[in-house]
Amino acid sequence: MVEKERQRQTNRQPMPIKLVMKENNALPVFVRSLTECANRCVSKTKCVSFFYNHIDSLCQSDGKIYVTSVYKNAYSWIYYETKMTNVAACKSVNMSSEYNPPHHSPHYAVDDQVFNTWHAKKCASTMNESTPWINIDLGNTFDVNYVTLFNVMGPSGGRLRHISVFLGEAAGLFLVSCGKFEGPAENAEVVHVVCDTPAREQFVKIQINSYSNQTDLLTLCEIRVMV
Repeated sequence: MVEKERQRQTNRQPMPIKLVMKENNALPVFVRSLTECANRCVSKTKCVSFFYNHIDSLCQSDGKIYVTSVYKNAYSWIYYETKMTNVAACKSVNMSSEYNPPHHSPHYAVDDQVFNTWHAKKCASTMNESTPWINIDLGNTFDVNYVTLFNVMGPSGGRLRHISVFLGEAAGLFLVSCGKFEGPAENAEVVHVVCDTPAREQFVKIQINSYSNQTDLLTLCEIRVMV
């Protein structure tokens, strides 16, 4: 059901990253085993990940997820996620516009790397515009279960808001709504947009729904489409 989050460490990555949780009002629950913690997640609607403290036998499936390079409590709380495959890695991708090319190229959103960098370096970003979007061609049809968005680690994480994720069978034809994230997100937050109903499609669109007379930048450091 679950697999431990693998840390991707390559020569291109300045520092290794880790997924951690932030303290929240939801208290962790005592469980007898990792399996029991996993089963608690399975029993919840739209739960696709959790943290397990193997020292104190505690389970936490609520609260926000963040990317960090600071390994606080690294040996107690471990992140687990539903065992699925990311089919967006290194696939064809385009955006409504590109900010400061080539430094924020769309390929950064699907390069299967998460970088611990400041000011959205190595992240894809559109221009400041109305209803910006990023489209991914998965190359084939898949039963999409959820889409994971990695927010910027710098000081502008709150720009990730009013997000809709759409699925489609053809480029430019997105008839299926996977789900939404209203936000705003926090710096370095990792957001799972779980589809209301898994749908078999080939194209994925992540879009900010800009209000009237409002412009937005859509900046994402990584997008994972999980099937």
